Amino acid sequence: MRNRLKEEIVISGVGCSRFGDLLETPGLKGLSLQEVTANAVREALDDAGLSGQDLDAVYVGNAMVHSSQLPGTYSQLSKWIGAELKSGVHFDAQCSTTNVGAALAAMSIASGVYDTVLVVGFETTRTKVKGFSPYEREALQHKETWLWTDMAVNQAYGVPQGYDIFSTYNGLVALGYCRKYGLSIEDYDKGMFELCRTRRLHGSMNPKANIQQTMEDKASELGFSSSYEMWQSDEVNPFVAWPSRLMSLVTIADGASAMVLTRADIARANKSQPVQLKGFGISYRDLPWYDEDPTLWDFDRRSATQAMEMADIKATDINYLHTHDCSHISGICTAEMIGYLPSGKGLAAARDGELRYDGKRPMSTHGGRHAFGHAWAASAGSDTYEAVLQMRGMAGKRQIPKRPEISVIHTHGYAMIGTTIVLGGV
Repeated sequence: MRNRLKEEIVISGVGCSRFGDLLETPGLKGLSLQEVTANAVREALDDAGLSGQDLDAVYVGNAMVHSSQLPGTYSQLSKWIGAELKSGVHFDAQCSTTNVGAALAAMSIASGVYDTVLVVGFETTRTKVKGFSPYEREALQHKETWLWTDMAVNQAYGVPQGYDIFSTYNGLVALGYCRKYGLSIEDYDKGMFELCRTRRLHGSMNPKANIQQTMEDKASELGFSSSYEMWQSDEVNPFVAWPSRLMSLVTIADGASAMVLTRADIARANKSQPVQLKGFGISYRDLPWYDEDPTLWDFDRRSATQAMEMADIKATDINYLHTHDCSHISGICTAEMIGYLPSGKGLAAARDGELRYDGKRPMSTHGGRHAFGHAWAASAGSDTYEAVLQMRGMAGKRQIPKRPEISVIHTHGYAMIGTTIVLGGV
């Protein structure tokens, strides 16, 4: 049958570093990028009950050259991850990298070419190599991060003061959403506040999150009478692309993630806790990302439809969802497009607490791109890491009370690779 894997493919091991800053963040400070990546790989291999030499192939991805300055990324890391003399390749799908890698690995295994494949994603968006050293790092300025990111889209668009991710990804989508569903700017702002509160709550319960402070604790620290007063502060939380504020955006980070994919029978023999990769969909588009309706992105619709058809599920079957929330409003639009949230009701669901880990429609329980942080090529793997933990009942304080049986993870690879994967029990 077309659009089906002819083999049961599972994720048998997952690993993820803390996300943060290699110069400052506890658990990361003082480590080289190679060490951070190797630690994430070791966690995934241990989780799968394997060593590097048990692998048949390794797919390593990163997006920005300033992360490593390693054009032969796989070969440079092979010693660090114990996978010398194995098949290896470097690839890039921007912020969808690790989950595109999962799809490539699944097809490689289902074809019979390989039995077990490791997928690795790493990135530094807050630091860069210092001089010509492969290990020393220095701070990377925000403006440089975003300039390089825009240049990664298409050099015809990515020029200083030319194409602007913030207005296109946030402001225009927000205004389109308000106009489409009759929301006032005040209602929109309150909804985004509650959504951010939920993301920060999840991050506060996650020892690997970049931001582990609730909105309430942050407001108290800064002397505000309430978290909403802080939210409305032009000094702390200014409009970046009206009507979207700074705290509705991604928080950049350094980090790494990894996952092991294999056949189900191999995973059972190794006594791991596998989760089935039931389906995937990938659809890409260059600028512009949307047409007359800025809330509807057709490449996202196509990738989600492909993944759900492959997995033979409906939106009502989904128990846990992550959508790419570099822009919180874009993530809400995607959740509504998938059918996990009713159209035009996503912000109301956030206000009512439904998107919390203990709510009716839990989303992004690791903290999402704002609280967990965003390390471009490593982030899709961090999203999958969280879904696997939730499905195993291993997410700690943020564990969804009823363990998810079906999880859907959606990511954007800038720009623009819409990727959706579906996970299910074995």
